[in-house]
This record gives sequence, structure tokens and C-alpha cells, in this order.
Amino acid sequence: MTSAVASLLTDARSPALDTHRFFEAAMYTDPDLLPIEMERIFRRTWQYVGDLSDLPEPGMVMTAQVAGLSVVIVRDGDRLQAFHNVCPHRASPLRYDGEVACVKHLVCPYHGWVFDFDGQLRGTPFQSRFPEGFCLEDFSLKPVRVEQWNGFIFVSLDDAVPPLVEFLHPMPHDLQGYRTPASTRLLRQQYVVKCNWKNFHDNTLCDYHVAIAHRTTLSPLQGPVRLYEHHFGQYVNLLYTPTPMDWRSRHRTLEHLGERARDGFFTYGIFPNLHSFALPNGICGWIRIDPVTVDTCQLNIDVYGVPGVSPDR
Repeated sequence: MTSAVASLLTDARSPALDTHRFFEAAMYTDPDLLPIEMERIFRRTWQYVGDLSDLPEPGMVMTAQVAGLSVVIVRDGDRLQAFHNVCPHRASPLRYDGEVACVKHLVCPYHGWVFDFDGQLRGTPFQSRFPEGFCLEDFSLKPVRVEQWNGFIFVSLDDAVPPLVEFLHPMPHDLQGYRTPASTRLLRQQYVVKCNWKNFHDNTLCDYHVAIAHRTTLSPLQGPVRLYEHHFGQYVNLLYTPTPMDWRSRHRTLEHLGERARDGFFTYGIFPNLHSFALPNGICGWIRIDPVTVDTCQLNIDVYGVPGVSPDR
């Protein structure tokens, strides 16, 4: 690994870099970077994992992959709890990836240890056989930070990361009203792209090429490049593009939105690997870009909309 690459990764909580030069090629091709990126970037930020509609009732539990680790998330009444998806006894997964269920407790499938939704060990089979001094309190699950904004669920493996609403600024202010009680998920899709994860995210953040490469696709939605507005925050970059009158005449909008929201398209680049967008017709979505290898990444796409207003595809 080059010294320049190493220096760029010294403090992932401060994503500001020298904007007057490009990354050197090794940032996109060096396979030794992946474990460092996982440790110093992905495990020190908030990661989008799903929606409250995935856990509609108390006792619902699901798993999510976060920075190469499995996390179990449970709805405990009106709050969410999250833990590393591993039993502290023999390291068995508590839940299998992709599994969603309604449970009364978290139970290890290997030895039947029973945990409550606070992560406390409440019981073990054949405890009378255990040595003196065995204490249930010594074997709690390891908690993971979990927060939600507007029904969207995020987890972080770092206790020092700022609160979610602060991390997402200015999104919570800009996007008031896009999520309504009628909003529903219209699309969930995953697929692998043959490029480094940073290459893909670079492309989603780049509006420089829109007028040239997307004349018949994005340009009719986002209008002339000269009207684009850019706002740069600590963790979130915003591109606001007024929608052309022709587009507005052909699409319904959420009438309760403010004038700026009704007349424009918000797109956000969120450090380190999240892209988000919101349209006046109630469409909003997330694209999470997960590294797989140095030259492949997996896209995790969720799109939400309002029936009767948003297009259904």
C-alpha cells in the first residue's frame, strides 16, 4: 500500500479530503485496502439497513449485513434493539441471514441459550451442570447502535458516530413530507456491478456528465446544468435540480410539499457508500453500495412511493 493511500485513511470520521486533486489509482485497485476500509470507514459510520415496515409488530426480528458483520435487529415494543448476531457462548449465529420472524425471545439454535430483547441472558438448558460461579449477567449479547429516521433504519458499529439525524443533515429538514402514512416500498433489488465501490459512488455523485451522457434520460428530469445547486456538508452532499415545466405537467406531485420540494429533485451522496433521492411525486429511495472485492460491489436498492401519486415502476 502506498503512503498516500494510508494517509487518506487515518481518520474515517473526518471524510473531508483534499478536493484539489483526484485519488491515485491505487485507491481503486489495491486489494489490501478492503479490510482497512471496512475497519476505518464502514464500521465507523451509519449504514442503512431497511425500514420499519420490515418489522411491523413487536417481537419481529431480522438480520442485516453491516461492514462484513451480521447484525440482528428486533422491534422491542416501540423501540428498536440491535446486537451482533453471535451467541457469546460458542459463537453460533442467533438468526440466519435473510430470516424475518416474530419471536418472544432470541434463542441460540446451537445450545438453546435464551436472551431477552435487551440482550440479557435469561436462561440456559442444564444449568445445574455448570461450574460454580457461572453468572447469566456475564454472557449478554454485544449491542449495536440502531436508530431510525422517518421509518428508515440505520445501524452503526461505532459508539462515537454522531446521532443519525445529525449525521444525515440536511436531509431530515429537506425531506419533510415525502414519507406519508400511505408510503410503501415499490422496489427492492440487489445486483453486483463489476467495479470498485468507490467508482460506482463517484458516478452517482457526478452531475458533470449528465448533460452529455444522459441527454434523453436524466436531463428531462433534472433540467439544464446551469440551474443545478450544490450544498456540501460534513457527511452529506446535496444536489438540487429544478424539474422542467414539461416534466411537472406530466406528473402528479405531493401537494403538501413546500414550493422548493414541489419544483425540484433532491439527490444526496452520504458518506461513505449511500446515495439517496427524492422526487416531487413522492418517489424516494436509497442505493447502498457494498464492497465485495476490489473490483466488484453489490448494489442494494430500495425505492418508496405513495400509491395514487407515485408511478409504480
